[in-house]
Amino acid sequence: MSKIVTNQFAEDLGYTFGGSIRDLVRFTAREAARISKAKLPLFDFLNPGPFIMFKALWSALLQAVAIRVTLDNCPEYLENEKLLKKTLFQMNYHGEEVMADKIFKRLSDDQLNEYEEAKRKLIAKAIKPDTVKGELSDLFLEILHAKDPSRINEKTRAAVLKHVMLSAETFRRLVEVSKKNPSLTKAVAK
Repeated sequence: MSKIVTNQFAEDLGYTFGGSIRDLVRFTAREAARISKAKLPLFDFLNPGPFIMFKALWSALLQAVAIRVTLDNCPEYLENEKLLKKTLFQMNYHGEEVMADKIFKRLSDDQLNEYEEAKRKLIAKAIKPDTVKGELSDLFLEILHAKDPSRINEKTRAAVLKHVMLSAETFRRLVEVSKKNPSLTKAVAK
């Protein structure tokens, strides 16, 4: 195992991912909702619930993408499941902590359960060997449109995949920067 990818590296990377996911949700959720054909009210400030739920689901997808990118770029994670668990825990804990007031504290119990189930499915898919990012975006769309799968078409799939690939590139760069300067990894997320 690499001297760079240690337990501390895994914790710090998860912390960094959590902060990055917060920022990606903040800056990309509206566009992601539009391109994924999420059924949202025209004026979400009058009924913010559906958009808040979409943000939670988008966060779950971004967590899965971050883990897939980590597995693709750090072979040490394939050798040591403990590293994966540390990164997952920190990413989840920090991400939900920094988005609690804006998203997670505003969800109902049913919505929180729906988010947790979606996150579980997406993460499980992400950690399977040979999973590709297209499968993650497809699963996200299936979860999002479970009640109306007719909303999913090839144009929608391609548009969501494009956003997933852009996010994946952000995570890949964070992994590379973290490998080059492991002592600064956690500082990036603050």
